[in-house]
Amino acid sequence: MPSIIPTIDLAHDSPARQAELIKLALGNVGFFRVVNAGPSRQDVEKMFEYSESFFSLPMATKETYLAGRSGSGYTKLITFSYGKYCANTTQQMPPPFQDSTPGGQEAHQTIKRFYKDCHQVSELLLELFALALDLERTHFKQSHSFGLNTAMSLIHYPALNEAEAKALSTIDIRAGGEYFLNATRQDTNPTREHKDWGSMTLLFQQPRGQPGLQVHLPSSLIRPDDPQASPESYEWYPAPIPEAHQDEHAGFLVNVGLGMELWSNGAYKATMHRVIFPGEEAGSESVQDRDTIGFFVQPDDHVAFQPILPGGKVDTSTKAITSGELFDMKLQESMERFQKHFAFSGGDEKVKKDVQVENAVVV
Repeated sequence: MPSIIPTIDLAHDSPARQAELIKLALGNVGFFRVVNAGPSRQDVEKMFEYSESFFSLPMATKETYLAGRSGSGYTKLITFSYGKYCANTTQQMPPPFQDSTPGGQEAHQTIKRFYKDCHQVSELLLELFALALDLERTHFKQSHSFGLNTAMSLIHYPALNEAEAKALSTIDIRAGGEYFLNATRQDTNPTREHKDWGSMTLLFQQPRGQPGLQVHLPSSLIRPDDPQASPESYEWYPAPIPEAHQDEHAGFLVNVGLGMELWSNGAYKATMHRVIFPGEEAGSESVQDRDTIGFFVQPDDHVAFQPILPGGKVDTSTKAITSGELFDMKLQESMERFQKHFAFSGGDEKVKKDVQVENAVVV
């Protein structure tokens, strides 16, 4: 059965067709899959090799590269930190990314090329976002400076046994976004569903890898032929993983964040989604680790999210929140929820004893 998350071919579809498909996808699902564009398949495979190499290091070694305010470095599950990508950061890169290590220079160049290719394809997508709303092609693109706010993260989700899954059942797992409290529960623990904050996210997954990303969609969209499926009832829908074939480019998923939802005046939806650890779902027989690469596209701080009116007109009648203000507001909310959760649960010592889980390294 084909996925309800549509696929857009950036090499063969016409720009008008691409813009049409993007508008439809982001207006209904909030996600789409891109093929025939972006980083080369070879570079994507190399990036996953580097990710696996780093996360296989001893915990003590990884902890020497904890992320600071620059955003570059290692972040554990039980560590709450944030940062912005700095193209000229002086922070020491962890192995295997150091120029001085065997193969490190090649890895460093691959990472730089991967980041540049992601930035370029994100610019193309931003142009299509604008065309779909009858705007000038550069309307969104001009607000995203290279290497300023956009961050790239290598994220590792280790397989969990039953005890580990239970220990982590109430912990927020993600690389930056808005969490929503589950109103059906009787405690203050937040669930993992969230919306991203920025313009868009590019998500790279390994072919035939472990499923884990789930998207919150109306039942009527998931099962259109089911008369019992309601547009008011929502379900978790598994996002597709790329097929294992030898095209020049690896496919990747795209979703928009709250910033783009505000900017587009709701034409593009920031859809709720969550991440499930390998082996965490009930009845799961999978025990393999899972790695992903996230490219989080964030506008420059000064950019005001002036909403787009029908016909491509920009509403300047009221003061709009800026990208930096939205980021800081959501960051503060997340920090407060994080602190409240751990104050309520008595700290993270139980989690430390039960399981040590890597989250991400930002490079």
